[in-house]
Amino acid sequence: MWRARRSGRRGRTAAGVGRRGFTLLEVLLVLVLIAFLSGVLLVGGPRWAGSRVVTLEDVFWSAVEQSRDYALLHHREVNLNFDAEAGALVAHTAEGPIFFTLPETLDAARIEFLAAMPGGAAVLIGGTLVETQTLPRVTFYGDGTCTPFRAQLRQSEAEAPTYLTIDPWTCAPVLAAPTR
Repeated sequence: MWRARRSGRRGRTAAGVGRRGFTLLEVLLVLVLIAFLSGVLLVGGPRWAGSRVVTLEDVFWSAVEQSRDYALLHHREVNLNFDAEAGALVAHTAEGPIFFTLPETLDAARIEFLAAMPGGAAVLIGGTLVETQTLPRVTFYGDGTCTPFRAQLRQSEAEAPTYLTIDPWTCAPVLAAPTR
């Protein structure tokens, strides 16, 4: 039967020297590994987080928010319209147009700006509410307000549209009243 022999000093065996801590090389290797993984997560993390599907509503709110921010920062009006041929919302600024392009998966999508009028300007055709008064563009003003409007977002001709009501004072979505 084989036994490890112990020498006179505590912790030493015939097979080798017992360890009481980490060597400088091991500590440095761990620090390098942590730095490498941090770098990978900082660079690749936003791509992983940004890999979710962009919706028509995401592009719309991004265009509204950036148009309003531009108008506030530069104290100038910004006009926003939907260009169906380009497949993009276009913000017309003093420096030139800014395009908010729709993803290729939404190539059949349409956005219309509707007048937010009391009593509405809509008719019911075949069980579908159709707005009769559209706006060619909406304007964001230098004081942070915008044209009173609603947006009709349509993913495709076959799908029912989504209607968004925008608060003209904050250019933010108007929350729907809770149902009882």
